[in-house]
Amino acid sequence: MAIGEYVHVFLDLFYSRSCLHCNLNLNNSYELYLCVDCKKEIPYVNDARCIRCGAALGTYIISTEKEGCPSCKGKYLPFNTLTSITHYEGVIKTLIHTFKYSRQKFLFRVLNDIMLAQENLKEVVPNVDVVVPVPLHWLKKMRRGFNQSELLARGIQKYFSKPLSANNLCRIKNTSSQTQLSKSQRQRNIRNAFFVDDPASFKGKKILLIDDVLTTGVTAMECSKKLKEAGAKSVHLLILATAR
Repeated sequence: MAIGEYVHVFLDLFYSRSCLHCNLNLNNSYELYLCVDCKKEIPYVNDARCIRCGAALGTYIISTEKEGCPSCKGKYLPFNTLTSITHYEGVIKTLIHTFKYSRQKFLFRVLNDIMLAQENLKEVVPNVDVVVPVPLHWLKKMRRGFNQSELLARGIQKYFSKPLSANNLCRIKNTSSQTQLSKSQRQRNIRNAFFVDDPASFKGKKILLIDDVLTTGVTAMECSKKLKEAGAKSVHLLILATAR
């Protein structure tokens, strides 16, 4: 019997395991967190997307980093490109909620694997200079025990051997939860919430900004704006999950 098989037998003896999404019993299975069927249901973003804003592209619509698509053409965006790995629904929504709000820190490895499964990362990440996670306020980080975006950023940084800057972009305003707010309320809530401690270290750099979830895009916009004000040459968003 291989070592991996012994590990699973041991787990099955002393620990009842079930799929985090559908609760199917995983004892006697090689899967640790998701059953085979739920793994197949991970809602990857597989359709054509605008490189500039991430919007879905119809047939024959062309998108460029400079011009964007019909959805963003002529609009000011403080970031240069947006890449989203999954849609924020179903299996991925369950995993992210469990990760963040049930404080299941170990799940960052599962979510990192989901991010790194997308081949188009190789087209985005090697062209940047530094990886930066969207920061949490220190009080919120202390209560949760970790910054989910920082854990995801560390996985990206390690895989692509890019330097990580985890503390230069800071959250100086402990904002209330954005979940139940409208876009305009979110904009007021997040205004002046971020600060770059050492602008010189970002000057002229191409930055990969990492976040777990994008809904209205207000937080990503505000962070990107601060990075550009600090002198960043370009900001490229990499998002684990985007709401439709």
